[in-house]
Amino acid sequence: MPGVGTTAAIEVLLEDDRPCYLIRNCLSLSEQTSIYQDISCRSKDTDNRSKPCMHPTPKTIIFDGNQSTLKFSGGDNIYNTLIVQTANDVLKKEAPQKSHQFLTSACSTEPTTMSVGVIRYHVPNGNFPEHIDHCNDNSWVYLLSLGCSANFVVKGPNSEKQLFRFNSGDVLVFDPSSDAAILHGVTSINGDDFPLDCPEDFQQFRFGVQCRVKMQRQRT
Repeated sequence: MPGVGTTAAIEVLLEDDRPCYLIRNCLSLSEQTSIYQDISCRSKDTDNRSKPCMHPTPKTIIFDGNQSTLKFSGGDNIYNTLIVQTANDVLKKEAPQKSHQFLTSACSTEPTTMSVGVIRYHVPNGNFPEHIDHCNDNSWVYLLSLGCSANFVVKGPNSEKQLFRFNSGDVLVFDPSSDAAILHGVTSINGDDFPLDCPEDFQQFRFGVQCRVKMQRQRT
């Protein structure tokens, strides 16, 4: 399994005004498993064949109340504790010289609200078309990859397109606004080998866990 037992490391993928940060090995295997177990417990129907979803792939996980997202106020939830706070701690500790004014603001305050959506991709043809989020509400996206790795694309308005392998436990942090105009998408999914104590679904699926976090402080 890529990244197991190694130290978190930061890659700055885009050098535009609004950079995109990839934190390799951000979550340990036990933390990844905890996130997956919480998703499974909250999910109304992990198979999703009869629920609203994107066709043919990937599948949006549906939670109780037929909702495609989990919504939280404040930071008292496992997604903030294990994904957002861990990512922010790594960014503040490991890359102060690469710190960006927007990210500095995001790392220095608790979120006011956050939503979590989970998309399940099949090996090998799971994909998501390249797109810009156009989310202009002072939020940041923390995108965790679980299970099989994804071949992922990012591109800024003034940067060349980059294709990278998005491994289980990695977290991508970026500004989803129209001004940032960060194009991103999934081209395909790789079949990876995992330890026997991993969740069984890690062997055949990739889960994209997107935390959209709205911060108290406004961008300047």
